[in-house]
Order: sequence, then structure tokens, then C-alpha cells
Amino acid sequence: MKIGFLINDLSQGGAERATVSLANCFEAHSHHSVIITFKKCESFYSVDDGVEIISADFEEIEHSASLRRLTDSVKRMVSLRRFIKKQKLDVLIGMSFSMTYYAVFSTKFSKTKSVGTERSNPYVYKATRLNTILRRLFYRLADGYVFQTQKAAGFFEKKGRSKGVVIRNAIFNQKIYELEPPEKRDNIIYSAGRLSAEKRYDLLIRAFADIADRFPEHSLVIFGEGKEREKLERIIDETGMAGRVSLPGADEDAVVKINSGCLFVLSSDFEGMPNALMEALAMGVPSISTRCDMGPEELIEDGVSGILTEVGSEKQLAEAMAKVLGDEELAQRLSLNGRKLLKESSIDEIGRQWLEYLRSV
Repeated sequence: MKIGFLINDLSQGGAERATVSLANCFEAHSHHSVIITFKKCESFYSVDDGVEIISADFEEIEHSASLRRLTDSVKRMVSLRRFIKKQKLDVLIGMSFSMTYYAVFSTKFSKTKSVGTERSNPYVYKATRLNTILRRLFYRLADGYVFQTQKAAGFFEKKGRSKGVVIRNAIFNQKIYELEPPEKRDNIIYSAGRLSAEKRYDLLIRAFADIADRFPEHSLVIFGEGKEREKLERIIDETGMAGRVSLPGADEDAVVKINSGCLFVLSSDFEGMPNALMEALAMGVPSISTRCDMGPEELIEDGVSGILTEVGSEKQLAEAMAKVLGDEELAQRLSLNGRKLLKESSIDEIGRQWLEYLRSV
């Protein structure tokens, strides 16, 4: 097969990493991969020989709801359709819900099949009335659809009617496959992600502060950058956690450091499919997560491969952290069971599932 991927660009990000990793995997299995970007830019992630990257080099469309935006969008779609036709693809994958619109429009009534993806939480992410209508419309128009979670699939699919498939994210970060659990873990609790409101790092900092006196040797490190930094720094000062809680920013070697930690915590209100949690589990780091929509309940068996707490509950989060930190046997059990995810979600296994589905479309 000749398989195309449609994405805005190949800068740093979850969809971008997934695109490059899947393209590399397909190419390794003798299926030619073509990544088509809207913007010209270098790929942040390593692209294997044989994988083509082609830029349509579109100009930015203004964000206001105007007639100009509508006409520019139509022009872009017409131009993209001509562009895609020249590639003679067997299938074109839209690597986000917005890219799905373009993938469907570019391939309708042609020999190229379109496959849409929903990589976010459709119930809350850009869930305006118009976007909800468009999401469901283009689900019906696409030849196939890939979801990361069962709950995301439920947003689109009616009982007894399905054209889609649930394929969770792979463990895309190659460093994960090279790391082994340490003989002795550091007394550091980790979290990682964008410093944004839905991640609820305010909740995590306060929950840690609640148990800090019981675990005086432990500290909390949150990797990532974002708009909430100043707010979180104020909370650190207010709770007296300066020196115990740190926000070092983004770090390319974050997974190496997290691998040596005693605990990983996801405190989010909602997610699409939390890659940081997946990576922590796959490395065997004892993990705690809120039962947020979506992903954690499909990754963690409560009390077996991790601990789940109610969304927004500072008390439950603090109690769960204290429980794992105070029970080495429990921490070891969570580590061993969580690490099974590495095999279940390896790039080879997830790539196989993708290829099997694409052949059926």
C-alpha cells in the first residue's frame, strides 16, 4: 500500500510523533509512507529513509468567523484535492479531527480511501455545537475511522453500527524501550505535561503538601511548560513547598529521570489518551491517575497496575500517594503489572493493528 498522512506540520507534539512513528513502521513493513504537511518545517522527530515528507505550503487562514475565512478554506480544499490526486495514494489518514475533514474532502469520489482519527476528547475538546455536528458528519463520510479509546468511539458510533476501530496509542518514545527499572528508586514523585488548567497541577501540589510532613525525604517534580506556570509558582509558595516542589520546564531527558522516580501522578480533569501516563506505566514506575475522561480507566486496572482516584479530589489523591509511598510491596506490584503495557502497546504491535485495519477499509 501507499499510505499518506495529513498533518499541519511536524513540530514537537503527540500527533506529530505518532505520525512519524507510524510512517517509519509502515515503511519498515514495505508500505510506502508519505507525510503531507500544510506548513513547511523540519521534522522534530527522526524520519527513516524512504519516508517522504511533502509540504503543500499553504498560507495561514485567519481565525475569525468571516466570509474570508470560509472562501480561503474552500480554496485550500480544492488545491489540496488536486495535490492529493497526484500522489496516487491507496489511503489517506487525517491525523486529527480537523485534518480528517481535509482528508475526506480530498479523496471523496476517488480511488484513495480516507481514514479519520479522533486523538482528543471529543466530548470537551473544541466541543462547540458546530464542531460536534462536523465531527459526526465526517465520521459518516470517511471510509474508516480510528479512535484511541472506547469512550471516544462511543461519541461517534451508534449501537450495532460501526465503521471504526479502537487502536490505542503506541509507546512511541524509543528511549522507553532502552530503559530498565532501577534497583533503587529515588524519593521523587514525577508528573509531566503542558502546564495548563485541565492538567490540575494545582491539585497535585496541594495533595503533595497534605502528605509532605509524613514523607520529609520526598519531593515533587513537574516537567512541562505553559500558561499556568505563574499560578503554580504562587501555590508552591502559599503551601510552603518551595524547595520541595519544582517546575523545571520541558526536558528532552524527562523519561530517563521519571524512570528512576518512586511515583508518577496524573491529576488531569480530562485527557485524550495520556502519553505521559502510558510511558510511566510501560517503564514500570508505580502510577496514580484520576479517573478522568479519557484513557486512564482503559490503561489502569485499579489496585493492580496502578491506582485510580476521583477527578478533582485532593483528599483521594493525597491518600493514594501516601498509600503507595508507604507500602513497598504495593509499589513493586504496581510496577510489575504496569510494565506489561510496554509489550501490549509497542510500536510493532500497534503498527500491526493499524495495517490490519487499513487493509480492510
